[in-house]
Amino acid sequence: MIFPMRTSLSLSEARRVALAAQGFDRARPQHATTRHLRDTIRRLGLLQIDCVGVVCPAHYMVPFSRLGPYDRTAFDQLIYQTGEFAEHWAHEISIVPVETWPLLRYRRETDRVRPWGFQKVLEERAEYAAWVLEEVRQRGPLAADELTAPDGAEARIPGAWIKTVQRGVLEAHFLRGALAAAGRRSDFSRLYDLAERLIPAEHHCRQVDHDEGRRTLLLQAARAHGIGTAKDLADYFRMPVGDALPRLRELIESGQLHQARVEGWRETAYLHPQAAVPRRIEAAALLSPFDPLIWCRPRVARLFGFEYRLEVFVPPKKRQYGFYVLPFLLGEKLVARVDLKADRANGALRVLGTWFEGRKTAAVTEALSFELRVLGDWLKLKIG
Repeated sequence: MIFPMRTSLSLSEARRVALAAQGFDRARPQHATTRHLRDTIRRLGLLQIDCVGVVCPAHYMVPFSRLGPYDRTAFDQLIYQTGEFAEHWAHEISIVPVETWPLLRYRRETDRVRPWGFQKVLEERAEYAAWVLEEVRQRGPLAADELTAPDGAEARIPGAWIKTVQRGVLEAHFLRGALAAAGRRSDFSRLYDLAERLIPAEHHCRQVDHDEGRRTLLLQAARAHGIGTAKDLADYFRMPVGDALPRLRELIESGQLHQARVEGWRETAYLHPQAAVPRRIEAAALLSPFDPLIWCRPRVARLFGFEYRLEVFVPPKKRQYGFYVLPFLLGEKLVARVDLKADRANGALRVLGTWFEGRKTAAVTEALSFELRVLGDWLKLKIG
C-alpha cells in the first residue's frame, strides 16, 4: 500500500518503508537479468564502488543481496558499455545513472581535489596536467600506469591512497568532469577517457543550477530511503547538512516531500509521498558493509537497534567481531552478523565467526546457512 500524507509512523512501519524502498519487499527473481540489474541500480540511485575483495567487491554484492545470483559480466557490460551509467563522486566513488551526472555539477565545481593538498601539485605542474588531458584525447582510454611521470618528479606520492602523480592528475580531471570512467581492468584500476566521449550530449551539455541539483538529489535520496532524517538524506550523496536543509524545506513547501514523526526518533523525518509500507518483509540477505541500507550507521541504530562498525582498520586485538563482518537481514530485522573471507586459493568461503542478535533460533540458523550456500555458489566457493 502507499502511504497517504502521514504525520506519525511506528518504528516497525519505518523499517518496512525503508526496506521496501531499497528493494527488499519482493522475492528474488528465479534468474536475474540485465533488466533486473538496471532496475535495482536505478531504484537505489547509486552504488558505492569499493574494491575490497575480502568477500566480494561492494558494488557487485549490493545487487546480489536483492537479486541473488547474477552474471557479473552482464553487470560490467551494463555499467560501462551501454552509456546508461557513469562513475562519479556521489556517496564516495559511485556508479550513478547517467542522467544524475549533470545533477552533480555542484560537486565538480566546488569539491576540493583529492587527496587534500594535491591542488598545489596541479598548480605547480599545470603543463603536465594539460599534457595528460591531451594524451587521453589522442590515445583514447588510459590507465594511470600508461602515463609517464612528470620530469624530475617522484612517481609515487608517499602515504597517499592515490599512489602516483599520474593517477592524481587523472583523478583531478575526473573530479572536475573533464574525464570519465571508460571501464575497469581486471585489477579494478580505472580507465579514463574524455567525458564528452562517454557521457551522452544531452546530459554532458545540460547545465543544472546548484540548488536544483541538490533538490533533485535529495528527492532521489528520499525515494531510496523511503523515510529518513535530514542527516540521512544528506549523507546519501555526501551533501553537507547545511546545504541540504534549505532544499528540504523547499521540497516540503512544494509537496514533493512530507514531514513525519517516527516512534523513538528525536529528529523530524522526511517521508517520500510514494513510499510504500508492505504488511511484512520476507527478505533474507547478507549485506555488504557498503550497502546503502546500512552505510549510515546512526540510521542503522535508529531503524534496527543494531550497532554496527566496520573493523577493517581496527587492530586485531581490539576488534569486537571481525575483519570484514556482514550483517544478516531476515524479515525486517538484522538478526546476525558473520565474519567472512573468500579463500580463493583453496576454493573456500571461510566463516570466521558468527554472532546472533538476541536469541539464536533454528529459523535464523537455517536461513543464514542457506544464504551462505547461495553466496558461496555464486562466488564458486565451498563453505569452509
